[in-house]
Amino acid sequence: MQILVPLATQSPFFKQEDYHFPKPLVEISGVPMIERVVDGLKPLDPDARFIFVIRRDDAAGFSLDRSLDIISEGHGTIVQLGAETQGSLCTCLMAIDEFNMDEPLIISNGDQIIDADLRAIIADFQRKEVDAGVVTFDSVHPRWSYVSLDADGYVLQAAEKRVVSRNAVAGIYYFKTAATFVAAAKSCIESGASHQGLYYIAPALNEIILAGARVGSVEIPASGYHSFYSPAKIEEYEEGRILRSLRHDADTARSAVQVVIPAAGEGSRFAKAGYDKPKPFIDVLGRPMIRHVVDNVTPKGGSVHILVRKDHVARCETELATLSDRGIEFTLVDQLTEGTACTLLLARASFDNERPLLVANSDQLVDFSVDDYVRDCLDRDLDGSILVFRDADRDPKWSFARLDDNGLVTEVAEKKPISDLATVGIYLFRRGSEFVKAAIDMIARNDRVNNEFYTCPVYNYMIRNGARIGVYEVAPEAMSGLGTPPDLEAYLERQTA
Repeated sequence: MQILVPLATQSPFFKQEDYHFPKPLVEISGVPMIERVVDGLKPLDPDARFIFVIRRDDAAGFSLDRSLDIISEGHGTIVQLGAETQGSLCTCLMAIDEFNMDEPLIISNGDQIIDADLRAIIADFQRKEVDAGVVTFDSVHPRWSYVSLDADGYVLQAAEKRVVSRNAVAGIYYFKTAATFVAAAKSCIESGASHQGLYYIAPALNEIILAGARVGSVEIPASGYHSFYSPAKIEEYEEGRILRSLRHDADTARSAVQVVIPAAGEGSRFAKAGYDKPKPFIDVLGRPMIRHVVDNVTPKGGSVHILVRKDHVARCETELATLSDRGIEFTLVDQLTEGTACTLLLARASFDNERPLLVANSDQLVDFSVDDYVRDCLDRDLDGSILVFRDADRDPKWSFARLDDNGLVTEVAEKKPISDLATVGIYLFRRGSEFVKAAIDMIARNDRVNNEFYTCPVYNYMIRNGARIGVYEVAPEAMSGLGTPPDLEAYLERQTA
């Protein structure tokens, strides 16, 4: 993926007599604006290549080119301009020689932060196979670009600085390929679709639509879009960060995440395959499987509690002692339970409180940031969050979550594909006590699947009581199952290839 960030336009709001340094280097809470912008875009693709278009004077006078190279960790290409262009669309085209025409292209304003899961948004555009896509928020102010949408959320028309709907463009654009953008941009200029003599990016979407292609859209809350077009907006953002920081500090003592991992299954398939150790303690690249899982799903400052079979203790004393030395606590389970929800409740004394609870399977690894996952739940003020991936096949071996138009879960179903959002097996609850209450409700109603009480359906009982449950999406290839001998062997083969 390639991410283009045009930075060559001088802003009338940041006058040179008031701001010695160019706008990208103006600090926001002690960090250059462009560094905050790039940090917000990096999660789109760890291997993404950044393309920055800057003023030559800013490189010569302020080393902006060197700063960008450091900020992008060597993954940036710098295009320097010696003069003003006829608008942001023309500025973007000045980087044409740096494009890989067959790869997706993201264009982002260089003065904004978007509090949303951009990776999931782009994945949604790619899943729908649109030729372009925009992120929108609710507004009616003429400073923004706007799009009007059809009933399915596809763009019918784009307009620059003209209010044609409540769907303001949040300054980030997706194009299926760079060639798609270049063709649309050239057509836009040829048709003279300018605003006050300047060419902007949004009207280029009209050229894509006129060519018979589709342009998608995803809406985010207006509160999640932070534009720094003026010093006042920077001050507003900084004040908001201070307030959020104060709230965070006040909540720290009660917000440390409790990770609970049920690892008390029989593991019969591994025993039949000739493995000496119980599944959680099988050696995986020099460490017990459960150790890999703990490292994978424990956020910074979190505590860990593992439920293990009592009859495994004698066979795994060394491994358990090593885990105990790391501060991990255990509950010994002396018999099979009627499902993972019941198993978890055996340790409820350790998490029946107001702290967040994260429940994770003991036999899988996920390529994701658990800290970002938890932060997303807290920032969105959710009561819970489910890690999910898009399963186009809707394989009934998974659990599934259905969302409403606001992105909140309306229902989860075990082994029943009610949507294409399959659950990964990692579940977050804002308060451990809410899980306990909802799990007891589920068991009291004898709500079983395949004669077992599963963890995921607990969310249904929380939702019935008004809880706001969200999802956090990862790519299907981010998951590595270790639950069967073939799964483990495939994982080891990939890791040692």
